[in-house]
Amino acid sequence: MSDTPSEVTVLIRRAQEGDPDAGPQLLEAVYQKLHQMAEKKLAQEQEGITLQATVLVHDAYLQLVRAGEANNLNDRKHFYIVAAKVMRRMLIDRARSRRALKRGGHDWKRSAVEVDHVADSGDNTDVLALHEALKKLALLDPRQAEIVEMRYFGGYSVEETADLLGVSSSTVKQDFASAKAWLYRELTRG
Repeated sequence: MSDTPSEVTVLIRRAQEGDPDAGPQLLEAVYQKLHQMAEKKLAQEQEGITLQATVLVHDAYLQLVRAGEANNLNDRKHFYIVAAKVMRRMLIDRARSRRALKRGGHDWKRSAVEVDHVADSGDNTDVLALHEALKKLALLDPRQAEIVEMRYFGGYSVEETADLLGVSSSTVKQDFASAKAWLYRELTRG
């Protein structure tokens, strides 16, 4: 990660204490990483998406600040985890809106996910189907669901995910492999 953890953490604290200059400085400090996350996720979306990474970053950041979620952030790691979740929610809401506008709104086709490509940029997984499957996985194994969320929606590498969650890289690899297999079975059912 390109930012300095202490810089981001200090800016989060300053913003929480009401410093009006801290918000813009925080956005500047985290912008590049958030933009990379957004670009990677948007590259994974189904064809026809019109949302730009810059818009996703700014909207996600505004949601973090306006929803008061920024007041509950502890540090840099927590910030990026919450940012990935906010981006995920935004993409899910957008996918739901697109589906509602289509003719036959509820008769949508699930795309199968290839086990080895859940987090690769070439995957065109249906974001709504993945969201529903992740909710089920979270009930069975919350850490596995969070790892998939961070890798797929956040665009984090194995090492970055391990660092953010405070676990080893081998744990992330094992949990991700198990989660991908479970998701593959769930998404290719019926």
